[in-house]
Amino acid sequence: MIALHITKNMQLYERTLGQWLEHWAETTPDKEYIVYSDRNLRFTWKQFNKRVDDMAKGLIAIGVERGTHVGIWAANVPDWLTLLYACAKIGAVYVTVNTNYKQAELEYLCENSDMHTLCIVNGEKDSDFVQMTYTMLPELKTCERGHLKSERFPYMKNVIYVGQEKHRGMYNTQEILLLGDNIEDTELNELKSQVDCHDVVNMQYTSGTTGFPKGVMLTQNNLASNVEAVKISAEPGTAMLSVLPIHHAFCLVMDWLKGFSQGATICINDSLLHMVRNMSIFKPDIMLMVPMMIETIYKRLSAADPQIPKAVLAEKVFGGKLQTIFTGGAHLDPYYIDRFAEYGVQILEGYGMSECSPVISNNTPENHKPGSIGRPLENVEIRFENGEILVKGTSVMKGYYQMPDETAETLKDGWLHTGDKGYMDEDGYLFINGRVKNLIILSNGENISPEEIENKLALNPLVGEVIVTGEDNGLTARIYPEQAVVEAKALDTEMIRSQLQEFLDEYNKNQPTYRRITGLVIRKNPFIRSTTKKIRRQDVLIDEPQA
Repeated sequence: MIALHITKNMQLYERTLGQWLEHWAETTPDKEYIVYSDRNLRFTWKQFNKRVDDMAKGLIAIGVERGTHVGIWAANVPDWLTLLYACAKIGAVYVTVNTNYKQAELEYLCENSDMHTLCIVNGEKDSDFVQMTYTMLPELKTCERGHLKSERFPYMKNVIYVGQEKHRGMYNTQEILLLGDNIEDTELNELKSQVDCHDVVNMQYTSGTTGFPKGVMLTQNNLASNVEAVKISAEPGTAMLSVLPIHHAFCLVMDWLKGFSQGATICINDSLLHMVRNMSIFKPDIMLMVPMMIETIYKRLSAADPQIPKAVLAEKVFGGKLQTIFTGGAHLDPYYIDRFAEYGVQILEGYGMSECSPVISNNTPENHKPGSIGRPLENVEIRFENGEILVKGTSVMKGYYQMPDETAETLKDGWLHTGDKGYMDEDGYLFINGRVKNLIILSNGENISPEEIENKLALNPLVGEVIVTGEDNGLTARIYPEQAVVEAKALDTEMIRSQLQEFLDEYNKNQPTYRRITGLVIRKNPFIRSTTKKIRRQDVLIDEPQA
């Protein structure tokens, strides 16, 4: 194989992810690429590229080829990236699975995506991924590895446990690497040669503006052109501490791929509980955070002894080198931007969505305006239709997997309808001032479709009308009780609250943390409705008798 050398005048978006990796493996072979915080694990670019090739050959050995869908259901473990680039090199499609998913969501995604191979870890928080996989695929316990036959999931052939543990019917990482020894380099190189920058390389599942998750198909060109258009420069070897879940497009592109394109060293944070500790250890220059993280860190800063000089405290908390935090996924109050500036850290907001790979606009160190979400990227066209932000450009997705109607509704004449309302000021900075539809965006970046939850809650006989709202960084169910049931059972106020809370507690048991109802408001009056009898969501906080 002839390694590709990408010179400065070559455009990254004309190359594949695999070619990027081989560029850095050739030009900076001994520089560190990945450092994992809770173990003595370090990969140089050359070492990592070798592991990726070995993993790619292992995937080929179990039937993965160009166009095959490979899922990853794991926290930020080192081989998350190995598997991503292995798939990219051979033209497979890497399907990211949210680690917050519960059983029903996992099964929906695997079925909808026509997944061929699922890669998992043991679990996250209170979820046992291994057991959930056995529940979905009971045949694993009796079948030969690589010969899975499932009536419900006819495309699924393999499950890989990302680690050294052995589980019935599953390969582990080491076994995949050993199987790769049986594949000749010529076979790997042949698959590499077939990969095109316009091939789909990643599917991100998003709830979007409806209740059904949709597989956002992103090509190698989509991701690369987005990375290229984000004008943030860093010297090779710049330390970036990655603290966000990699399954989010924001982290994948802005942390990993942007850092990757710059030849940065990526330090993987093992746990959010250790974030501050790891900042002091790795002394990052750049970090990505969602607003909730920024708010949490500021609480720590503000609780410190006021006699400690801010510069001293900043070095202790941030490691002494942190200059810039990029944030997105939800709105950040400008108050925090001003407060962090006192500690010598610049916070820059951006805007995006999975369907745009994901960045649409961003503030930069050279060009920024507090309160805005920055200027549109150079590969992005913006226009407005009835106040809604429409986007066109090379980062816009290919479409939703197997959802032509939803694709046609969102992509019209090449213009992506974002569902966000906004405007652009005289200096070209973009601002958001609302949602066309009712998507709730939490400060951790999770998107919630309230209608889906409302439909489930409405099944309870005691629930007459219900609207779910985003409040205090959580979900609140605002319920007007069914009066016929109240009268029939002679329920007083306390009994109504008790029964509804018991129902919500039961509902929460089967939901990921970010979809749980944390607040309950019992209304005295029905919701205000429009002339077409639809509840006016803009007036859901009003609880007064209507004439």
